[in-house]
Amino acid sequence: MAQQQMRVRVVKVEAPSATTRQIYEDEFKNLYSDEVIEPPYNLKELKRIAEYSTILQQCVDAYRTNIVGFGLQPDYTFDINAKDVSEKVKKQVENEWVRLEEFIKYLHFDESAETILGYALEDREKTGNGFTEVLRDGLGRPAGIEYIDCQTMRVCSYTEPVEVEFTITENGVPKKIKRLKKFRRYVQMVNGKKVFFKEYGDPRVMNLTNGKFDESTPEHLRATEVIHFKIGSGTYGIPRWIGHIVSLYGARKAEELNYMYFKQGRHTPAAIIVENGMLSEQSFNQLQEYMNSIEGVENAHKFLLLEAEGIPQENFVDGEEKVTPVKVQIKSLAEVLQQDALFLEYDEKTRSKLRSAFRLPPLYTGEAHEYNRATADTARKITEEQVFQPERNFLANKLNTLFLPALELQHVKITLKGPDFRDPIEIAKVLTPFINAGAASPNDLRDLLGRVLGKTLEEWPAEYNKPFQLLMKEQQSTMPILMQKSKEQQNDLIMLLKDIRDVLEELKV
Repeated sequence: MAQQQMRVRVVKVEAPSATTRQIYEDEFKNLYSDEVIEPPYNLKELKRIAEYSTILQQCVDAYRTNIVGFGLQPDYTFDINAKDVSEKVKKQVENEWVRLEEFIKYLHFDESAETILGYALEDREKTGNGFTEVLRDGLGRPAGIEYIDCQTMRVCSYTEPVEVEFTITENGVPKKIKRLKKFRRYVQMVNGKKVFFKEYGDPRVMNLTNGKFDESTPEHLRATEVIHFKIGSGTYGIPRWIGHIVSLYGARKAEELNYMYFKQGRHTPAAIIVENGMLSEQSFNQLQEYMNSIEGVENAHKFLLLEAEGIPQENFVDGEEKVTPVKVQIKSLAEVLQQDALFLEYDEKTRSKLRSAFRLPPLYTGEAHEYNRATADTARKITEEQVFQPERNFLANKLNTLFLPALELQHVKITLKGPDFRDPIEIAKVLTPFINAGAASPNDLRDLLGRVLGKTLEEWPAEYNKPFQLLMKEQQSTMPILMQKSKEQQNDLIMLLKDIRDVLEELKV
C-alpha cells in the first residue's frame, strides 16, 4: 500500500536565556550597608516606565504644569495697605520684595526657577523622589539651584545631632534660638565615580569625596547641599501610583499583543482543506509564494489555481491500484478573525486607575470629549482646590522654610502662581447691585477693569477714591467752587468722572 506523504513546517525554538534581563545594573549594589540605604523600588525602572505607558506621562505632565508651570512670585506676609503700617516699614518691605524678586530671577542662569523645580517635581511623581542641589554665594546665602537626576542619588543614614541656629519671631521681633537637629548625607554615583552631598542647612564642612566632616577640607572639595523632595515620610519617597504598577504592566502587554497580531500576520482569512489527496508540488509552491508576498499587494485581484493529486491505494480484491477522488475545500475563517484590538476595556480601566491615583479628571490628560463648559469648569475648580493648590502650598512652604531665614527676609515670601478662573463678565454682573448702591469705590474696580482692557491701571488718589454717587453729590454741592478752580483742576476732575463712567459701562456689558 502506498504511503501517504505529509508536509510539515519546522519552526526553530530559541534556547531559554541563562541570564536575567533587568533594565539596568545597580551601580550601588556593592555599596549598600547601614550607611547607604537601599531604595525599596528600582528607581531607574520607575523613571523609565513612563516611556512605556500610555497614561502615566500625561498625569505627570499635568502635575508639573499646574503646580510650578505658572511661575514663582514674591508675596507679602501681611496686609501692607493696613492703616497701622508706617512708611518706614513699607520701605523696608519694598526692599525685601526687590531682593526676593531678584533671588527668584537668578536662581538659575540658563533656565527659569520653575523649570528646574519642574524637573525635580517630575522625578518625584515618577519615582517618589526629586533632588535639587543648592549653591551658596560668598556670604553663605543660597544663590542658585541645580537639578540632580534621581536615578543616580542614594540616601544615607542620619548623622550625629548638631546644634543649629534658627530665627523665630516673638511679638513681631526676630529672635535667634539654637537646637539640636539630625541631618542626612546623600551620595551620587555616575560611571563608578562617587560624590557626597550634605542635607540643606547642615552647617558642617564635608568632604565630597568621602562624605566625612572635616573643617580642613579645601574649598574645591567641600560638598554642596541637597534638597530632597519626596512623597511620604519614609527615607525614600513612594510614588503615588505604585499600587497600580501591575495594571500598568498589563496594559503594556496588551498593547504589545495587539502590535504582534499585525506584525506576525496572524489574520489568515481562509483555510484550504484537501481530502483524500495532497497538493501538487507546483500548487504548494504557488500557495507559499502567495502567502509570503509583502502584504498581499502583489497578488491583489489575482486568481489562485490549485491542483491536487489523489492518493493511490491498493485494491485487495484484484491487486490493482486505485486513485481516490480528491476533494478541495476553501473554508472561510472570517468569523474567528480579531475584528479590533484586544483588551480595550482593560486598557480603559487601567487609564482610569492611573488617573485616580493622581486624582485627576480626564480633562487634564487630553480626554475632554465627554465635557461641556459647565462640567469642565467644575472639574477644573475641584481639582484645583483638592489637588494642585495644596501641592503648591506644600512646595512653597518648603522653599520658604529653607530659604527665607538664610536670606534674612521676614515680610515677604515665595508663592507659586496658579490659574485664574475668574470671569470678568460674571464678576461684573455680581458687582452691579453693589455699584448702584454706592458700596464700591473706583479703586475697588481698577484691577477688574485692567483685566478687561488687558493693561495695568494705577489707583486714583484717596481724595477721588469715593463711590460714584458720593462724588456726584459733592460735585453738585461744590459746583460754584469748581468754577473758581483753575482750568487744569477742572480738566482733572472731568477726566476722573469720565473714567468712572467708563468703569460702569464696562461692568454693565
